[in-house]
Amino acid sequence: MVLGGGGREHSIITKLLESSSVEKIYWVGTKNKKSLNKVEVVMNIELLDFPKLALLAKDKNIAYTIVGPELPLTEGIVDYFQKEELLILGPNKSGAKMEGSKTFAKEIMLKNNVPTAKYVAIKNVNHGKEIISKWGTPIVIKVDGLAQGKGVVIPKTQKEAILELEEMFNKYPKQKIFAEEFFVGPEVSFMALVSRNKFLSLVPARDYKRIYDGNQGPNTGGMGSIASWDLLTKEDTEFIEENVIKRTLEGLQKEGIEFTGILYAGMIMTLDGPKVLEFNTRFGDPEAQSILQLLDCDFAQLLYGATKGELPGKLPFKDKVALTMVMASGGYPGKYESGLEIKGLEELSCKVFEAGTDYANGKIITAGGRVLNLTTVGKNVAACREILYKEQQKITFLGKYFRNDIGL
Repeated sequence: MVLGGGGREHSIITKLLESSSVEKIYWVGTKNKKSLNKVEVVMNIELLDFPKLALLAKDKNIAYTIVGPELPLTEGIVDYFQKEELLILGPNKSGAKMEGSKTFAKEIMLKNNVPTAKYVAIKNVNHGKEIISKWGTPIVIKVDGLAQGKGVVIPKTQKEAILELEEMFNKYPKQKIFAEEFFVGPEVSFMALVSRNKFLSLVPARDYKRIYDGNQGPNTGGMGSIASWDLLTKEDTEFIEENVIKRTLEGLQKEGIEFTGILYAGMIMTLDGPKVLEFNTRFGDPEAQSILQLLDCDFAQLLYGATKGELPGKLPFKDKVALTMVMASGGYPGKYESGLEIKGLEELSCKVFEAGTDYANGKIITAGGRVLNLTTVGKNVAACREILYKEQQKITFLGKYFRNDIGL
């Protein structure tokens, strides 16, 4: 069973279907009614209805469940399934706090000497103004809890910082808000598959968070991604494994937390070395769409083993590059129209993962901000870009928007 309805989950299912051991997949939380071989879409269960999901797992003799989005994890689905003696891939509620509470993650990092930015909790707007005045700008202001990738602002002037701070206190009245020092450098998404605190690293990736070319404009859930070994040197990879992933898992163990699932460290490569921006506890979206295309093993068996505490000696990946482009609705991440017909999907030669789509009157229509993910694999970035930007021309829907610099 796969939980979650976006492009990430569609890519997970596509990879699972490559395994000869998969008889059937139950997909919960999607509007995608397109007929996929061996996939049954379950439309009548909510992702937070743990009793119904557990009942389905028992009724259908489901071997194990994969949780795509963060909310079921932070709400404790793993604890519920384990109590029902059902196999599930993901951290328990305590482990999921690494994503659900940025201040919890910060404290784990600081206690265990994991390289990250200094931070301070902001008590109120006046306290925030003092910090902005003292620290100067650019400054990073973050919401403690989940915000669909939009709970971070990096104002460049003091006036902008105060306005953003006031807006955050209005928008998230029940959440902690904190300030963090600003770092300069390229960002890398570093994910590890963890089984009972033992881990294997995945190929590094990068997502393109901001809406406009050149990383301009507001943050989104991600406008594209690249997966490539060239994103990190061997030394940086080893540093992150030893000083970030390993230390964090050891820190969680000290707190009595046994972690299983995906531990995702959002890294920034500063002049002083790699630093952690924040943690997630599931596959990145849209990074998974690129990473999984390079994974060269039986994905279904790999994840099944991880739920039972078994990992292979290493993970084989193709020595290639994978690129994903997100096609979004015009106006995203602000207001946008839905219900617009999408044409040209059947003509594509690259992979297409549906992120925000629905079906009505025999037509496929837009049903979200991020609508489609186009993914391809090639020998280098240039080869991938040539394919994707040629293929995107075949797709039409009113207001179609994408970034022109994915991979650059």
